[in-house]
Amino acid sequence: MKFGQDYFTALTWVTALMHATTAPDLDRPTPCKDFTVRALQGHLLGTAHRGLGTARGVSTRAIPHVIVDIPDADLATTYAELAVEIRAAWLELAPDDQVTAPWGPCTALEAARGFTVETVTHGWDLAVATGQPSEAPDGIADRCLSYAATVIPERLRGVMYAAPVPGAATTSPTEQLAHLLGHDRT
Repeated sequence: MKFGQDYFTALTWVTALMHATTAPDLDRPTPCKDFTVRALQGHLLGTAHRGLGTARGVSTRAIPHVIVDIPDADLATTYAELAVEIRAAWLELAPDDQVTAPWGPCTALEAARGFTVETVTHGWDLAVATGQPSEAPDGIADRCLSYAATVIPERLRGVMYAAPVPGAATTSPTEQLAHLLGHDRT
């Protein structure tokens, strides 16, 4: 598989989910307990900006956790435009290039994997909250499961990620990934 392809596919999937989200969906709760659908989309935008900044070698410290200054009607379009920029920026990198991700220095491959895990997990949150199909395309979640434990530092449990949800192995791969990051339908 080409470097970055899973990240790009995850961005495309989330873009489609955002475009299919309706105005009445925006105030619904999500499996990511701190977010409504609107706030989750703002967080996805923040994550996308951090992915872009990481690829471009720009500090991501000032990027808000949740972007709140985008009008509701522009959330999906803004995300789609960022996805195009992200792809172009990441295609300039090689897997072994050193980058500084929000969680610290690592290889571009490790950073792309981290952003893929985050994007797929929050894509699942958005799909579940809005009643859309919640399985990520092209086997991305299966591949994420194979490395997720290595890109989620234990030091971030309780800070950025909750404890894993028990019994996750009985669900789909995308839901298993969400459970690994502490997200649950209940």
